[in-house]
Amino acid sequence: MKKRVPLLVMSLISIAVILGSTVAAAEQITLRWFMRWDKVRLDNVAKPIIEEFQKKHPNIKIEIENIASGREYTTKLLTMAAGGAMPDVLYPNTCDANVLAAKGALLDLRPFMKLVDLTAYDRRILDLYRYKGGIYGLPIDRAALAIFYNKDMFDEAKVPYPTKEMTWDEFIALAKKLTKDKNGDGRIDQWGVHLETDTYWQVFLYHMTGKNMYDDLYKPTKFLMKEPKAVEAIQLYADMMLKHKIAPTPSQRAGISDLFVAGSAAMNIIGHWRVPQYIENCKFRWDVAPLPHGPYKANRADGSCFAIGKNTKHPKEAWEFVKYLAGPDSPGVKKLLELQQMVPAITKYQKSDLFLKSEPQINKKAFLAYSDRLVICYQPLNTDFQELDNIIRTELNKVWEGEETAAEAIKNITPKVEAVLMRSNI
Repeated sequence: MKKRVPLLVMSLISIAVILGSTVAAAEQITLRWFMRWDKVRLDNVAKPIIEEFQKKHPNIKIEIENIASGREYTTKLLTMAAGGAMPDVLYPNTCDANVLAAKGALLDLRPFMKLVDLTAYDRRILDLYRYKGGIYGLPIDRAALAIFYNKDMFDEAKVPYPTKEMTWDEFIALAKKLTKDKNGDGRIDQWGVHLETDTYWQVFLYHMTGKNMYDDLYKPTKFLMKEPKAVEAIQLYADMMLKHKIAPTPSQRAGISDLFVAGSAAMNIIGHWRVPQYIENCKFRWDVAPLPHGPYKANRADGSCFAIGKNTKHPKEAWEFVKYLAGPDSPGVKKLLELQQMVPAITKYQKSDLFLKSEPQINKKAFLAYSDRLVICYQPLNTDFQELDNIIRTELNKVWEGEETAAEAIKNITPKVEAVLMRSNI
């Protein structure tokens, strides 16, 4: 009996260890995934990805929280960062990722990336998510712009489709042919284009001047928009609404966020992220053509990444999800491409059939136009962005409505912007 007791004790210990291991292995954790997608992308992209990931990681539950508005999403993220309550996994745009990294709200991903082939990413895009030697987001896309056009409206107007690169002057002439007062009441019923006034004018600015808003993307010292060519470019953009009347002003849109999908505009200049929504909701035939250009050609480099909140309780599991979503050769990237989500940041996919031919009737090559020159729409990439953006946005909104000329607005903007730049560079 004395010899059997230790054996019995050892057996009980072994059973306890096995049971303990089983319990540990079965322990469930929950990751909070904070997103900013519309319902179409939530239903058709996010939910399938979550299902696939949870099948492969049954101990990890993904709970999604979503705010569809990009501006509200940014506000909420900054509030979370200030309160130290960041989500486990988030989806910041390029500027927000830099601001949050500077505020110490994001986890440096380098310790997890030893087996990740970083050369798989377009380096110009990956570098946008570096901060003081760290990497704070895995890029998933770049927000390249293109012209979406309604084939039915073009056919009705007997206008050829825009199949190749054109200048902005040619684009304006084309849009005029598609702008119509159908019932003769003096009001435009069909606009040539839905022209965004929130951000994309910055690409137009580069097309016309060959310059960005500031002399340096990260630590600006000079405000370049006060230069004559830049002022002229802003007025030209406004004139598409005010003089040429090919697009409505923001107030004339009457709260309609997308006149193209509503069937009230023949074209829209926007990014690939609208493809899933248009596939599901457009009741007409449509395709995509390259973005117009000025004396200079460029498209967008900035986009979005997947990042991890600094104070997550589950960094390893959060990394597994981020790697699944955005890592080279990951199931998530392939699923996102199959579901029409993005222009990929991973170089090999940009010219792959998975991207170019996943929806054969769409000319995906249009999104790759001007890839040799990429610019940033959110400038500068530092913690001054929000303050500077508010100054510029407030005045330019008056230009888009015809309440001020570009010259008047820039004259009002310049001293305020330069005061911020001077303060930041002391």
